[in-house]
Amino acid sequence: MSNAVGMFLKQVVLRRGMPFDVTLPASHPLDISMLTEDEFHAELEKGHSDIEKGNIRPAG
Repeated sequence: MSNAVGMFLKQVVLRRGMPFDVTLPASHPLDISMLTEDEFHAELEKGHSDIEKGNIRPAG
């Protein structure tokens, strides 16, 4: 583990920055017309499960 951290830090110094791109994946909203009925229901179940677990945030 310490060797991996050392190699990473050496690359940071050599490249004067992160040795890889730091980006977030592009967010693509779901197009319900492209989902099968089973996929659509699975997405609804995911949302319902998140609500039950309290994994929510205000829209505003």
